[in-house]
Amino acid sequence: MHKRYLIVAVTAAAALLMYIDRVCVSTVAGDIQRDLGLSKWERAYALGAFFVTYALFQIPVGAMADRWGPRRVLAACILGWSVVTALTGLVTGFVTLLLVRLLLGVSEAGAYPAAAGLVKRWARPEERGRFSSIVAAGGRIGNAISPFLTRWLTVAFVGVGLAWWTSVPPDGQPARNWRAVFVFYGLCGVAVAAVFWLVVSDRPPATAGGAAPPGNPVPGAAPARPPTGFWQRIGLLVNSRNMWLFGGLQFGVNISWAFLITKFPEYLERLKVPDQEVGRMQSAVLGIGACGMLVGGYITDVLRRKLGPKLGRSVPIAVALLGCAIACAATVPLTDPWTIVAVLGLMAFLVDIHNPAIWSFAQDVGGKNVGASLGWGNMWGNLGAAVSPVLLTVVEDQAGWSALFVVCSGSFVIAGVCALMLDATRPVDPDDA
Repeated sequence: MHKRYLIVAVTAAAALLMYIDRVCVSTVAGDIQRDLGLSKWERAYALGAFFVTYALFQIPVGAMADRWGPRRVLAACILGWSVVTALTGLVTGFVTLLLVRLLLGVSEAGAYPAAAGLVKRWARPEERGRFSSIVAAGGRIGNAISPFLTRWLTVAFVGVGLAWWTSVPPDGQPARNWRAVFVFYGLCGVAVAAVFWLVVSDRPPATAGGAAPPGNPVPGAAPARPPTGFWQRIGLLVNSRNMWLFGGLQFGVNISWAFLITKFPEYLERLKVPDQEVGRMQSAVLGIGACGMLVGGYITDVLRRKLGPKLGRSVPIAVALLGCAIACAATVPLTDPWTIVAVLGLMAFLVDIHNPAIWSFAQDVGGKNVGASLGWGNMWGNLGAAVSPVLLTVVEDQAGWSALFVVCSGSFVIAGVCALMLDATRPVDPDDA
């Protein structure tokens, strides 16, 4: 029994590291641009490249986890993104930077789909929300601490490594060593990959009394059908009404949520917030959101017991997203920065409350295709994140910041409508019924 919690903890630690590695590049993007002599467009392309491959490889790598086991695939993902992160510290120009960003998207793409499959195999249906929330909270915590940690390490590592690793920013700011930080993060990831491989197994062992492990068929049940091929999985996803609603839901959510990690610092600068406060305010919003992840796991599990499998998954998602829409709309007349941080922190909190229900829904309907099912939703969600900065910039440029928040509010409403129509009792593969 205790090993179940150990596996969840190790997987959450991997998620924390994944988000640190993902977010840290934006923290030092100015140093990278200056040291490599990049134009602003080259910097933008390099940062956005990650989301393209991250979105497109969600389903293929998720399907690999379904077929070959989440332990093998997730361990390979951790090792892969750690090596790529270390190589980021050795880039010499735009081409090599673009290449490592594309590879980072590929290597991280299967992490959450594989983790969802792992949680399903170890957790009972009434525990899936809580277990999923712990894993996902690890990623959100990494997301929140990465800006502070990375900036501190760039100064602490000055003098570590070759002489050319240290850069001196303009305006009398302290020297920084962003290259050593990437190498350090990469080495930490290799260690986490080794621990994950040693600790985690794909399935719980059968109990002494012959009872089935959590989330698995009872002995004597009909033998499992052969694994579904990749294109068969794609066909099941395309033909599933649930999956299109699932994808639309995540696309709409991420159009609005991505504002926090793309344009929010720009908005704070418009409000004349001092530079040293911008990072603190952004981390505060993301930190508040991370708290919602743990709460959401308990909420969806309790509601599943009280309302049943269908409403117990759809209701918490829809209610949380309605609250997000209200928070975005309430931001329009505000001018005080910390009040805005509080309101957007509530929005982030509600977004993260709904995330465990998202994972649990994919586990409920995915059957043996959990990785591919969550990967489908994540693909559309990350395409929404890729579209978000462009769309919101156009809206802000043409109609102002108030219109931007109205668009974000409307996007949450559309996502909430999709959530209300989800049905966790209808599996992706009808034969799983």
